[in-house]
Amino acid sequence: MDRIKTLRSALAGVLAGTVVFSAAAPAGTYIRQDTAVALDPVPYYYHGTFEEDTDGWTGRGGASVDLSDNAYLGEKALTVTGRSSAWNGAQKALSGATFNAGTAYSFNAAVSGSGTMMLSLQYTDASGKTVYDHIASGRATGDYIMLTNTAYTFPEGSDFILYIETEDGTADFTIDEVTIAAEGTRAEAPYKTIIGDFNGDERVDTFDLIAARKALLSYTGGSTAGISMDIADVDGDGEFAVNDLVVLAKFVLGQTNSFPRETMTTTTTATTAPATTTTTPANTDYMASIRDKVTASVPASAMQKAEGTVEHITYFSKKANRNKGANVWLPPNYDASSQYPVFYVNHGYGGDESSMLNGMGIREIATTLIKSGEAVPMIIVFTNQYTDPQHEKQTGNGQADVPGYDNFVEDLPDSLMPYIESHYPVKTGRENTAIAGFSMGGREALYIGMKCCDKIGYIGGGAPAPGIFPTRDQFMDHPGVMSKDEIRIDPPYSPYLLMIAGGTNDGMVGDYPKQYSDLFTQHGTENIFLSVPGGGHDSSTVTPLMYNFIRFIFKA
Repeated sequence: MDRIKTLRSALAGVLAGTVVFSAAAPAGTYIRQDTAVALDPVPYYYHGTFEEDTDGWTGRGGASVDLSDNAYLGEKALTVTGRSSAWNGAQKALSGATFNAGTAYSFNAAVSGSGTMMLSLQYTDASGKTVYDHIASGRATGDYIMLTNTAYTFPEGSDFILYIETEDGTADFTIDEVTIAAEGTRAEAPYKTIIGDFNGDERVDTFDLIAARKALLSYTGGSTAGISMDIADVDGDGEFAVNDLVVLAKFVLGQTNSFPRETMTTTTTATTAPATTTTTPANTDYMASIRDKVTASVPASAMQKAEGTVEHITYFSKKANRNKGANVWLPPNYDASSQYPVFYVNHGYGGDESSMLNGMGIREIATTLIKSGEAVPMIIVFTNQYTDPQHEKQTGNGQADVPGYDNFVEDLPDSLMPYIESHYPVKTGRENTAIAGFSMGGREALYIGMKCCDKIGYIGGGAPAPGIFPTRDQFMDHPGVMSKDEIRIDPPYSPYLLMIAGGTNDGMVGDYPKQYSDLFTQHGTENIFLSVPGGGHDSSTVTPLMYNFIRFIFKA
């Protein structure tokens, strides 16, 4: 906790102006204040620090609020006690602050407690109805987490009240550093610091190399003041110098898969030394080791009765600007106190979160293989991919609906994954995350696997539809979302497993599954292509893909 307090104090300096971020450099790049780079403070529309008083926050329901020493930043925070219901909490009227209806703002609040914490807005709409709107949520386990929505569209109405409550339970909780700022502004939080992550997006890539070069040009005098050495000291020699750029460049280019020192993640839940995290390189021998074990024949014993439980959830999609649904399958003997890897399953065109629950054998296969010990116990999320701000449901016009599917590349990591991670005991990291799908869902699984390769390590496509690269099939012209040259996943994010299945009698997508596989191979991305004799554009192709995929994910 001493290390965390030190880090909090350092970040308090950031907010106070001792250390600031460059407006010209990506957020997260620490530089010295005495450089010639133009610097702008964060334009807060509201900033509650609770250093002097409760800042107008009052108890909600029967709860009481008071200042305490359990601060996230600075010395004081707001503690909520005496709650008799989950909706009891803390609230603040937003009177006197001007917010434009239809304009997006960034809301952030640091909260410490237990269970699912919720940041919400109460207001009166034009008809006089009281509306309770959800802004952000997160699951707390005792120490601080950040509730964040960087693009919440402010509604039209009056009598606005910002409040924090819990999904269930009546335990005390603490609030600190509540901010409302311009859209896209993220609260700088001490919960995650990754070596080499100069732009603060929780991955290490070419953009960090660019930011590192800018930071080094600004970093003069050899002093560590104003620079986060937990990020910048890539080679572990205690300094930030040219050699750190050299080491970082080799990592980004895939010439190495680790840094000379361990990648450290400082978390607010640490009690002694910080936890370690690494960008775990793919085991390049893993796919080779299982290649001859892959089979197009699914044993009848794998298709027995499905067990486990299915829960339907609703989450707010930032990209669609509306609520969307998903189904979550919990495995046999599910234990909420344990942690599980997570497998996201995508449906085909015209489907929804219920389409893949039955008929493809996914729950049956998972049940059988988990119970026999042939598969790792996992949580499976059946997604609803269609993500269109203009239409809640698909129009039925394939060409017009395709962008709504491609938008899932943003909805999954920005909205659905954070919801699942805050509501279920899932392991995080690409080594614990898989995605696969059928037809359009297979296409999107491959697309997402490439675009989100830092978050997803296991990728499967069952009869994937065309359209990732520009082409024309029997139905339409596909403008594509990537060029053929971009059909690749380069180190250090090479997939642990990339499997594509195509049926020899699939008259719908033809040989596009094999084309995808060949393009990956041509560009140096290892993959396994499963040709299913007699397989059509249905379960006859998808079930073999799922059988092999579920057997081998989360084992590399």
